[in-house]
Amino acid sequence: MTVEEDAEASDFQRRARLLGYAGVVPFVVLSLWLYGIAEDHPWHTITIALLVAYSAIVLSFLGGIRWGIAMQTREDGARALAPSLVPALVGWLAPFVLQPYCFAILAVAYAAQGAWDSLSAGNGALPEWYGRMRVRLTVVAVATLVLAFVATA
Repeated sequence: MTVEEDAEASDFQRRARLLGYAGVVPFVVLSLWLYGIAEDHPWHTITIALLVAYSAIVLSFLGGIRWGIAMQTREDGARALAPSLVPALVGWLAPFVLQPYCFAILAVAYAAQGAWDSLSAGNGALPEWYGRMRVRLTVVAVATLVLAFVATA
């Protein structure tokens, strides 16, 4: 790798990390807000809906990343592509699950997706920096979803 390519890779990783960390801000803000307001607060219900919807969208995005990787590496067809659909399906179903269980399901889905990404980075299927970033982001997302579970239990 040339010095220019190394600088480009470093810049790309920095931008990806920055965007990734920006992506957890809604998790943190919404879950803290939900935990801090009363159940009869006028924004209680909409806060729950926003957090569930955002969680579902990001979970679908993470599955889409895995779909894209499988397509680029041309791994074994359905065996590689099918698991990447699971996050989107879980995210799609989560809004239909009663509270607080929707948050528990989402927390488990995020933990599973984060473990999959981390293990994939460990065996070379994904870049190491991505695996480290995913662990950090997963910890934050799961912690906020657990907080939302507690706030709505």
